[in-house]
Amino acid sequence: SAGGNNYAFSLLGAKQIHAPLGGVGPIQDDLIAKLKEEGKKPYVIPGGGSNQLGAVGYVRAAAELIEQSEILKDEAGESNKPGLFWDAIVTCSGSGGTHTGLLTGLRAAGVDTPVFGISVRFDADQQGDRIRQQVQACIDKYFSDFDTVADGIDDDVLIIDKHVGPGYSLPTDEMAESIQSFARLESIILDPVYTGKGAAGFLSLARSGKFDQEQRLLFIHTGGAPSLYHYQTLLSSKK
Repeated sequence: SAGGNNYAFSLLGAKQIHAPLGGVGPIQDDLIAKLKEEGKKPYVIPGGGSNQLGAVGYVRAAAELIEQSEILKDEAGESNKPGLFWDAIVTCSGSGGTHTGLLTGLRAAGVDTPVFGISVRFDADQQGDRIRQQVQACIDKYFSDFDTVADGIDDDVLIIDKHVGPGYSLPTDEMAESIQSFARLESIILDPVYTGKGAAGFLSLARSGKFDQEQRLLFIHTGGAPSLYHYQTLLSSKK
């Protein structure tokens, strides 16, 4: 029986076509061709909505972060502090839309706060290349008038890949511990596929000594809670 997101798809009445691991592309291409033959105009949303348009959602999120940062700096008496209220931002880096949008939005606004992407699928080299390509595509489409936004952007793509574990969506002890810690200490629910591994990377970075106790890290929670219940048995075994 379907669980997690698949259950939500069924509940909403979405028509589902099942594909083997790595087999989505050919099946999707065949479906698009079939729909066009029927006179329809399909709109393809890539995995995670991670294209230039999808990334704009997190470009806007970056703008919101900047606004919130100014309010928090005023409240803390730090109005003269350069940059953001936070010293670094940590987010999951999977299909890439979140990571791409945040980095592009911040750099377009002239903010150089580092954005660390916790990879949930690929190694650092492969994921870094994917994010650089998406950032450049987003800049070309929406920010071509910003002369300096692309300057040094390749070096700004920061990927941490040690929390992927045995593979995409496969549990790790650090992920399970992070989900439990966030739930019990902060009443924040994470998911095992993305935010659980992202939080593991966040906590590891905070404990690494790279930042001192006076510095602030911001973790971007991207949702995904329905997946938690699909992994209930596996997570319970890792208490």
